[in-house]
Amino acid sequence: MESITVFSAGSFRYALQELSDIFRQIHHIEIKAFCGPAGILRQQIEQGNRCDIFISANPENVLQLADSKKIYQKLTIAFNQLALTMLNLEHFRHKSIFELLFDRSLRLATSTPSCDPCGDYTWLLFDKIEQCFPGEGEALKRRALKLVGGNSSNIVPKGKIASHYLLLNGYADMMIGYAHYQLRSEVKPSKYDVSINTNSSIGLNNQAFLTHMFPIEFEVKAEYVMALLNNVESAAKFFQFLRSDIAKQIIKNHGFLLE
Repeated sequence: MESITVFSAGSFRYALQELSDIFRQIHHIEIKAFCGPAGILRQQIEQGNRCDIFISANPENVLQLADSKKIYQKLTIAFNQLALTMLNLEHFRHKSIFELLFDRSLRLATSTPSCDPCGDYTWLLFDKIEQCFPGEGEALKRRALKLVGGNSSNIVPKGKIASHYLLLNGYADMMIGYAHYQLRSEVKPSKYDVSINTNSSIGLNNQAFLTHMFPIEFEVKAEYVMALLNNVESAAKFFQFLRSDIAKQIIKNHGFLLE
């Protein structure tokens, strides 16, 4: 079976898997997907690794890649937001997002800036916080435990959602990451007390975890951009498929925003 190689942001891997399965059924073309921090994937492409389509969680990696690789087409296919996630425990339920963030006794996990767009977006968030709460944004940068998204990050097993794994296994008390992950649940909710929280900032609940969405003035929107790096027919077909209404619905179903 003919195949193409796709390098994709790790946060897009579940959507990509479903998209690839449907595309293979229609066109009989296999998608060989390699998922990880987009900054590291970009470096691998620059070093000569074969890639037909690159999906980055930010436009910057695609722009940087254009310095050394020909990009035939590029397109924004999705957006995402940052959220603060913690275990659904009583002592977290009645605190605001900033009460939690500014609590020096709580360990905050993040991704790694420069290597992973999620880390870059998180640092932009810290800059916004610094503007409104002088000293707190810089303190968050110092406190942040960069446990994922780096060259040597190997704590989280392949296929696991980072925030869920890190929180359940005691590596951190809370984590800033992408909001779409909280639509997925990997644990039995009966393990935790699941009383209702009336805090309006809690936008997503999958029972085992609490997820606080940031107020609109602190929102940082992640932009996912795909780039066609090899203009062969099979790769061009998949690129066009990712623009289709079917693909958009699948992407939306995985928790991403379309605008």
